[in-house]
Amino acid sequence: MKTQVLAFLILTTALTSACSSVRYYRQATFGHLSLLHKARPISDVLEEVDPTTADALKLIGRARAFATEQLSLDFNDSYTTYVDLGRDYVVKNLFVAEEFSTELYSWCYLVIGCAKYRGFFNEDLLVEEERQFIDEGYDVYVAPVTAYSTLGWFRDPVINTFVHREDYQLAGLIFHELAHQHIYVNGATVFNESFAVTVEQEGIARFFAGEAKPRLAAYQRRQNVRSAINTLAQTTRDELTELYRQPMTAADMRKRKAEILEKASVEYESITGYTGVTLNNANLGSIAAYSALVPAFQNMLRVSGGDLPAFYAQVRFVADLSESARDACMEEWLEADDGRGASPSCSLDP
Repeated sequence: MKTQVLAFLILTTALTSACSSVRYYRQATFGHLSLLHKARPISDVLEEVDPTTADALKLIGRARAFATEQLSLDFNDSYTTYVDLGRDYVVKNLFVAEEFSTELYSWCYLVIGCAKYRGFFNEDLLVEEERQFIDEGYDVYVAPVTAYSTLGWFRDPVINTFVHREDYQLAGLIFHELAHQHIYVNGATVFNESFAVTVEQEGIARFFAGEAKPRLAAYQRRQNVRSAINTLAQTTRDELTELYRQPMTAADMRKRKAEILEKASVEYESITGYTGVTLNNANLGSIAAYSALVPAFQNMLRVSGGDLPAFYAQVRFVADLSESARDACMEEWLEADDGRGASPSCSLDP
């Protein structure tokens, strides 16, 4: 049935869209269909894969069960099959921003609405679109992606691209992707990703509580690095946003922008240990897409007393607001950090 839906989407897109859109949907559709076709039930491959992969697949099975029983996430058939693609990524995402803007470019899609990135199975098509944006003066950033979700439309498989992560990363990925299937707002990338990151963090803390202190310690170290990166990205974006408001020539603005980004790139290298990093509006925006509203959702969870069903109900309430009302509400939740349990005026039960 889902294959028929995909075929119908290709046909309707071909009849109503520009040639470039048809090519994009075709590569996305057939890329995912090929992935599904190769996937096999995990129970059938456990004896065939190496012991490390088998242990990872078993952990994923436990994480899925925990997500249902302890995190109140919808349970479906996602992550019950396995596929080895023979490469270390599944798709590559393209992020784009104007030369003098910190806001990411948005693309709108069938079914899922708009998002601030564009995923490619076909690398030739990616390079072509990336080059078009570069020629028009945009900042671009391409990120290999090891996992993604179809939001429950299809039975997403476990992929070789992520099975060799640390245990806490594997469990967190399952919680993150199932969170997307549980609540998703069309066109609200920052909202969606920040919500999923919050569920991921809470899920990891609960899944490993009391049994794997070394894992939690490693996870906390990773979170500290992530937090430092998020702070650097937000501080740099704020500085650039202020710069882009200034009345100056493009040449002067370009020079000052380069200085700000060079300083941020040096700090990024000191935080991560990665060398040769060049930051721009696009990759700074990609970092913000996954983190900007996490503190707001953490406050929401705190006010809910750690009760996940109550937390999800609050998230759905905010998600159902108009875009402007939702943005205003999330600003209130960002400020609800006084530790007294007070709820913003836009809460489900103020």
